[in-house]
Amino acid sequence: MKNIKKHNILPKVPDNLAFHLEHALFLDIETTGFSRSKSRLYLIGAAYVKNKELISEQFFAETLEEEPQLLAAFDKLLEQFDTIITFHGNRFDLPFLEACKRRQNIDSVYHNISYVDLYETAHSYRHIFGLQNYRQKTLELFLGLHRKDIYSGKELISCYHSYIKKPQEELLELLLQHNLDDIVGMVHLLSLFAYDLFFNGGFQPIECIQTTYRKADCSNGKELSVGCQLEASLPAAISCKNNHFYLHAKKEQACFCIPILEDTLKFFYPNYKDYYYLPDEDIAVHKSVAAYVDASHREKAKAANCYSKKAGLFLPQYQEVITPALYPQYKSYVSYFEWNPKVKEDHLLIKHYCMHILQTLKNGL
Repeated sequence: MKNIKKHNILPKVPDNLAFHLEHALFLDIETTGFSRSKSRLYLIGAAYVKNKELISEQFFAETLEEEPQLLAAFDKLLEQFDTIITFHGNRFDLPFLEACKRRQNIDSVYHNISYVDLYETAHSYRHIFGLQNYRQKTLELFLGLHRKDIYSGKELISCYHSYIKKPQEELLELLLQHNLDDIVGMVHLLSLFAYDLFFNGGFQPIECIQTTYRKADCSNGKELSVGCQLEASLPAAISCKNNHFYLHAKKEQACFCIPILEDTLKFFYPNYKDYYYLPDEDIAVHKSVAAYVDASHREKAKAANCYSKKAGLFLPQYQEVITPALYPQYKSYVSYFEWNPKVKEDHLLIKHYCMHILQTLKNGL
C-alpha cells in the first residue's frame, strides 16, 4: 500500500459553516466498479485542514489484496475527526466502505460521526442553478473552477487494472490526480453554503420601489422591486423566475421583482355556515346582518361564495404568509395581499415576503 501525503493551498471557505472545518475530514474513494459485492476498493483519498493548510492523504492499493490495509489506514486517520464531508457519499462512498468492512470482517467506526454531502446541498438548489446535471465537475465549472484531471472515475478503472499488471508512474499519477482533484474540489464547493445563508435569511432589504414594466401584450404594468444586501458573497450569479417572481443575485447584491396585480379580489370567510350570500351584491354577510335583508334576496352561503370583495393593488403569495389573504377565485392556487406605499416601510414584513419568494423558487413552484 502506498500512502501519499501532500500539503495543498487552502481555498477561501465561508464563515457560516454548520461544522468546525478543523474537525472535518474530506473523503473520496475510487473503486473497480459500482457493485458493492463484486467491486473492490483501490484508493481512499482524504483531506483536512491543519495550521491553515489543506493536507491530503491518499491510501493506494498496489494490489486488490491490500483493501484491508486501506480501510485500517483510513480508520486510524478518521479517529481525529468528528465530521465526514463527501460528494454523493451518502449514497456511494460510505455504503461502499461499509460493504468492504463487512466483507473483510472489520468493525465499523462511523456511528458517532456527522456527515455532510455536498451533492445533496447542491441538488437542493436545482431549481435555482438550472444546471444540466449535478456532477462535481459540472458544479466546479458553475463556480468558475478548473481542474487538471480530465477523466471520470469510470474511465480510470481500466487504468488501474493496467497498473496492477504493470506498475507505471504515469498511470499512478493519473489515478492519484483524479482523486486529489475530487478532494480539493470539495473544499472549493464549500462556497455553496453561501446560498444556504442567503436562502435562510442572510440578507437585508435596502430598497423597495414601485416601478412600471412592459407586459407581453405591450401594455404597461406595475412592479415591485426589492433590492437587498447579502451577508456573504455568492460564488456565482443566479437568476430564476416563475409565473410571479423573478430573482437575480450576484456577489453581495440581490434583486426581487414582483408584478403588482390591480384588480378586485375576494376574501373568503372561514365559517360559511354563519353567512348568507347576497346575489344582487355578490357578497356574503353574517347572519346577524342578513336578518335585515329580504329572504328573496339572500341564500345560505356556500364555501365558494362566502366572501367579501376588495379593489386595489395586490402582491402574490403561494401560501398565506401575509394576511389577510385574498383570492381571484375559490381555491385559487395563488393568494394575494394588499400592497400600499406604507408596506415598503415595514422592512421586517418585506424580508418575510422575500424569504417566502426564495423558498417558493427553491421548491420549483
